[in-house]
Amino acid sequence: MLFFPAKAKKAHMGRKKMGDRRRRQILAGLLEAMQQRGLQRCNMSDVARAAGVSRGILHYYFKNKDEMIGALVAHLKERYYPDFRERTTQIDDPEAQLRESLWYPVQTFGQDGAALAKVWIEFWGLAAHHAEVHAFILELQQLLRAHFSRIIQAGVESGVFHRERQPERCASIILAALEGLILQWHFNPEGLSFVDELKVLERMLERYLAAGA
Repeated sequence: MLFFPAKAKKAHMGRKKMGDRRRRQILAGLLEAMQQRGLQRCNMSDVARAAGVSRGILHYYFKNKDEMIGALVAHLKERYYPDFRERTTQIDDPEAQLRESLWYPVQTFGQDGAALAKVWIEFWGLAAHHAEVHAFILELQQLLRAHFSRIIQAGVESGVFHRERQPERCASIILAALEGLILQWHFNPEGLSFVDELKVLERMLERYLAAGA
């Protein structure tokens, strides 16, 4: 059994915390560089500048942009999906739970959410030739479909939603509508209000799912 003196152990933990903070700082810089220049156009210098670090520090933590993208995928998955689940699943009422799920992106990223939308579009383009990004998008879509399906099923079983509504099909349509809004808004942010369109989607779902519909 190895023995680590208390001071050495404390120093090791301090370096680990500093390393974690530095990695998060660099990943935040990658997100900013992606928003400003797009993933294909931004390079390591752009990321270092956005993160406020030298290229030497950047290369100390990541060998190349592909490695950073893989780390970013893991960071987004670990940071946001558990928060989404915690905030939405603690609600008992299916209608309120569905509403909270629909509005989570706006509540979390602000009313414009420009950075998130651009990164999501960039990921779609990258998925065809980046295995980690492809797996991330596929996993996230599966998780979200299952999440919305559970909400619809609970609503049907409790009599809140129409008994003939099919949970899995409804979940796929909800996800498709949300992704479609992100795509349209990304290409036409001045002509389309994501918040206003989300309100329309919410009202449409309320009417379609209502038990008396």
